[in-house]
Amino acid sequence: MRTAIIEFFENLSQGFAATDWASVFLPVKIISASLSVGFIVIIIYLIFLIREDIEKFLATLLDKTDLPEGPQRISLEGWQSVLDKLNSGDEANFKLAVIEADKLFDDLLKRSGYQGDDMGERLRQITPEQLSNIDEVWQAHKMRNRLVHEPDFQLREHEAKRIIEIYQKAFQNLEAL
Repeated sequence: MRTAIIEFFENLSQGFAATDWASVFLPVKIISASLSVGFIVIIIYLIFLIREDIEKFLATLLDKTDLPEGPQRISLEGWQSVLDKLNSGDEANFKLAVIEADKLFDDLLKRSGYQGDDMGERLRQITPEQLSNIDEVWQAHKMRNRLVHEPDFQLREHEAKRIIEIYQKAFQNLEAL
């Protein structure tokens, strides 16, 4: 290679014949190929050095976007617990079933991106187009509030079953159950 470079510069100083172009470009090709390989190696090395920073940046960027998520799912174990309490025949368990169903629905709203300090604020963001039985969900939530805030409130089995049916329909409408 050293001789090719020396020959290149000698040809420059003496002028070129038409047949000498191949010998002139050989050192240029070798140098440019070497530089290209060197730059590729440097780029790959730098990518490995900053890979974690790039991943953190992309994660932060994706977290800040308001892209709608796919349908969230509720815990089947949690829903089965609600049904078990509902079928227990005990008023205290009926109340717990309603409270747990309400909590599962609120958790679903939170995970689906609805904002607010409480479930009422999150429910206000839902339209009848998004959830066909939103008015019934409101009534079920109000019943849950009475259960929690009025210790002497009586809940009959058929009322508890109706409330659980409302939440079940809401979960199904939102493709969460």
